[in-house]
Amino acid sequence: MSAATVLECKKLCLYRCLTAVALSIMMQFFLLTVFLLFVNFHIFHLLNWITETFSLMFSFYTWLSIMPLISAVIIYGILLGKSHLAVKQYYGTRFKWLLGTIVRKSLFLMIHIAVGFLTAWLYARYLHVDYRSLVYQCYGMECINSYYLFLVGSGISAGCYYFLKENLRHEPEVEYPIIQENKIVKLRSLLYSTMYKSLMKSFVPSMCYAFAFWIFGDIINARFARFFDLEMDTSLSSFFSVLTNLRILFYSWILQSQILSNMNLMQKFFSILLAEEMQFVIEKNPVVTEGQKEVTLVEALTMTQVPIIQTLAALDLFNMTGTSAAHRRKEIYALSIPGGHPYNWNQLSSQCLAIINAFIDDLTTSVKNISTMKSTPLFCQTDKPTATEAAEKILLRQYNETYGIRRMVSEPPTANIGSSSTSGGVSSTTPTAVQRINEQFEAISKQIEQALNTAFHTIPGVFYMFGEPDGARTVFLLSNSQIIVWLTQGLAGICAESLVEDKYGVVQVALPQIIRTLLKLKNELDKLNNVNLNGKKLDRNLITLKNSVRRSLYKIVSVFGDYLRDLFDDPMEIRSLQCFVSYQEV
Repeated sequence: MSAATVLECKKLCLYRCLTAVALSIMMQFFLLTVFLLFVNFHIFHLLNWITETFSLMFSFYTWLSIMPLISAVIIYGILLGKSHLAVKQYYGTRFKWLLGTIVRKSLFLMIHIAVGFLTAWLYARYLHVDYRSLVYQCYGMECINSYYLFLVGSGISAGCYYFLKENLRHEPEVEYPIIQENKIVKLRSLLYSTMYKSLMKSFVPSMCYAFAFWIFGDIINARFARFFDLEMDTSLSSFFSVLTNLRILFYSWILQSQILSNMNLMQKFFSILLAEEMQFVIEKNPVVTEGQKEVTLVEALTMTQVPIIQTLAALDLFNMTGTSAAHRRKEIYALSIPGGHPYNWNQLSSQCLAIINAFIDDLTTSVKNISTMKSTPLFCQTDKPTATEAAEKILLRQYNETYGIRRMVSEPPTANIGSSSTSGGVSSTTPTAVQRINEQFEAISKQIEQALNTAFHTIPGVFYMFGEPDGARTVFLLSNSQIIVWLTQGLAGICAESLVEDKYGVVQVALPQIIRTLLKLKNELDKLNNVNLNGKKLDRNLITLKNSVRRSLYKIVSVFGDYLRDLFDDPMEIRSLQCFVSYQEV
């Protein structure tokens, strides 16, 4: 993996991230326009209402006042871009997660608070004169404006609410749609749905904030009045005064819905643009100029440093299974000139198998650490002997003892130790003093270990912070298995189409290895059928991956079912694949 290729892949992602930031900046003007249309609505002066709103939006004052909010949006976009492009880390315990994410989560919290505060500060400047500033004249004295504090606090609480709900326990993730749509259509439908849902979702938080302000509002007003040496404002000191002030409640509701819409749209912009399909070249063009650099499909699949590119490469391989991608599959089956070697297929298949095998190894290791898997045998045990078989064994042992026939395999020592003695007259099974001391130390150490383990699980909060949940590693691997889903189906589709399109038979050389890898993955996934992963009986990622592997095996075996005996020598493998030939595998 060359540094130039890594840099080129990062450039591809950087262009999409910059586009998402630009859309987020444009959205600030749009949301401010919507807010002004809400708060300045005049049913009897519709023309003046629209013209005054747009003239205010295009004024120099508005463009200057919105610059702090745009700066915060740019910083938030940088943090989102770095989070999307970063390699996902596994944290076994909550303590490790806290140490590994505290800096990033703190930055996200501060930028959420900054966006909420700057949005409230900006929007309050376009409201009635009673809501615009922190200080106002009351009875000939300068007082703290409780209305302004209410709106600013509402903006900060909206930012904190979105952080706690969406970003505290979860990392920003790219959502890949099942059906690819036009980018403009997706953005338009996202805008409509977000604006409507934010109005519904922000109503209860805004009412909860009003209740909290009634409880702590006087304390906040007193602190600010003492800090700025001003008089207190008692306009919102009682619950009745807060509840009956419908205008400020309406402003707070609209403000919180705008902030929630803003934060949600910024994250969705990154998700939509980064998830957009990308086609990689199968083989580099030798006549490409120096300024134009191409990234091949195999190079993109090796981009572990840029997971977005690796996932998009797997999606590109999955899309090659359609009829419209026949010309791209021919490039994979083609031979090199000169030489006549299947370099394209060999590199592609080996890289895909390397990724799948690495996933299988990690999954096997994680499955072994699940407690329910430790207590359950991985292989079927033989049934208990019947009464007839037990009677035959007893008669056989009596016959051997009668005629002095000894067993070739020694039986385990019986409980009667005194009956077996060595030639020196000392019992062969009598433990020595050193063995007795070792057994006592082992018993004591087991008791101490069991006591510590019990205390570790019973003391409140200790296991929660420092213990690794059962199956957490497996859940992490399955949650990041989308690339395996697309790789398995992509390889299966190329193999299935090769029977007709592959003129040189280059795929058949690696076909047995591909089928064995898929069977191995299926067997590892079948071990998790009756295991509760992270407290859940059904894991959606596990079901998706199992169905993908099963679908891939069905696709390959349905095409090459008549040639299984030519591809495999092991009868067990042929017997396993016969279930797919007869469509009896479930």
